[in-house]
Amino acid sequence: MKKPVRNTLLLVVLSTAIGCVGPGYSHDPVRVTVSDIRVVEATLLEQLYQVTLRVQNRDERALEIRGGSFDLAINGVDFGSGVTDQDVTVPAYSDAKLDVRMVSTAFGMLRLIQGLQARTTGEPLRYEISGRLSVDGHLGGVSFSDGGEFSMAQDAPGGGR
Repeated sequence: MKKPVRNTLLLVVLSTAIGCVGPGYSHDPVRVTVSDIRVVEATLLEQLYQVTLRVQNRDERALEIRGGSFDLAINGVDFGSGVTDQDVTVPAYSDAKLDVRMVSTAFGMLRLIQGLQARTTGEPLRYEISGRLSVDGHLGGVSFSDGGEFSMAQDAPGGGR
């Protein structure tokens, strides 16, 4: 192939690729929050949880999720990580639940217990979740990072006296 033809072809391919990810279309990030955590199995060295995530699609196109992975921290301490191979379609401007399995080691649980003992009565727990969803039409998937707070069972009235 002659050099001018090859350069022109390369320019067309690059322009097309840049157009697909450039300013013409930018995907608003998804928002992922923890909806529920349930213990599935606990052994001396690790715990297995069923974690329900709520995925909000903030875009005009449906998201075809084909699995994903995430890491969860509670009060700034790494607690566990999880994966799923579940297929979920999140319609445009809507949300859906995604069930994932999360593993935490005994050391993660120990760090969480130590953090709970150090917290002030009634103080909510903070969580941070980050990861990547495999999404059709998005090369490399969609990354997310979010957080929130939750309270443990109500502390007894007059607690801490």
